[in-house]
Amino acid sequence: MKKTTKKSRPRSSSANFQMEDLDRSPRGTPKRILWFIAAAAVAIVLLFAVRFKSQPEANSPETISHDENSPDAVIEKFHLVSTVKGVKRWELYSDVARLYQNQKQAYSDVVYAQYYKHDKLVSTLTADKAVINTETNATQAQGHVELITENGSKLQTEKLDWNPDTDQIKTDEKIHVYKGGNDITAIGMSADTELNNIHFNRDVHSQVRDVNEIKNFAKPKRF
Repeated sequence: MKKTTKKSRPRSSSANFQMEDLDRSPRGTPKRILWFIAAAAVAIVLLFAVRFKSQPEANSPETISHDENSPDAVIEKFHLVSTVKGVKRWELYSDVARLYQNQKQAYSDVVYAQYYKHDKLVSTLTADKAVINTETNATQAQGHVELITENGSKLQTEKLDWNPDTDQIKTDEKIHVYKGGNDITAIGMSADTELNNIHFNRDVHSQVRDVNEIKNFAKPKRF
């Protein structure tokens, strides 16, 4: 009886080769390394994006006025009172103020201010923001500036400066004044805080309206 022996088939390494090949790029670099490099690149891009976004706007007053970007103090519900010989001349409230000691300035957001004469309220101002000199209290109100006087007049403009030494307000911007029956527009003006002794700079246009249409302005409320 002839004894037959089975020949064993040679082992193939192709399966192992193919499994190993799946984890490699065409050049032989492991894919997990490529994924790591890609993830690191994305993280770096995100880091720079967040850092760039956190920087103040290039045209913000803080950046223009000084190289320092961080205020010395941030005060919420900021309140400032200006007095002369114990008599109140001006009072300002804002949602928040950023104080810069070297600049001697405060930058306030959402502003409500009141002006006084002989310790009596004469007008109220509201604005989007203001820049205040912390030594002199000279103030520039900016954005949707509205001044309403106790005698029934109203001023609207985009920028308004107040000088505490002279109690004068002025602007070079376009203005809209309602005073008595007069509805006036112009470019630039100066006046006192009661909107008396008004001097208009140029491009003055005036029309007469029924005084009942414009005399009762809704006074802004302090927040």
